[in-house]
Amino acid sequence: MPADALLVTVVVVAIFVGFAAALAYADRQTSSGRLDPDSKS
Repeated sequence: MPADALLVTVVVVAIFVGFAAALAYADRQTSSGRLDPDSKS
């Protein structure tokens, strides 16, 4: 596997993981203020 392809793969995975972490963080921040605590999965 060429180094440039490996670099592109690492960058794409890092962006995906960062986006998923941001969504999880935002969901955790907003879920603490919901009126119904039983709605958490």
